[in-house]
Amino acid sequence: MLKSNLNINNRLSLIGKVSDFPKRMKSPSGIEHCRFYLEHRSEQQEVGLPRQAWCKMPVQVSGNKLIETTQSITVGCSLLVVGFITSHKSTNGLSQLVLHAEQIEFID
Repeated sequence: MLKSNLNINNRLSLIGKVSDFPKRMKSPSGIEHCRFYLEHRSEQQEVGLPRQAWCKMPVQVSGNKLIETTQSITVGCSLLVVGFITSHKSTNGLSQLVLHAEQIEFID
């Protein structure tokens, strides 16, 4: 059993390609935000058989630390994003998992 004090209780790392133009906004409190979608495709092994894995995950970048990095993000670029996931309620009332980025690396 894992100890609960380890900082892995909500960690996700995902490699993919940016599929939509990043949207930038500023909150009423002055915090800058950037949101884009990361599309992941890979082949994984499950019970010894190959399985195609695919997802399109919204990524939220907040605060000055990473916002500068987002200036170089364009549609089609490959990224490794590490952070935590949480649920956001969309305008139509549906919940959606969102990856809140804490680290972004460009992949050649």
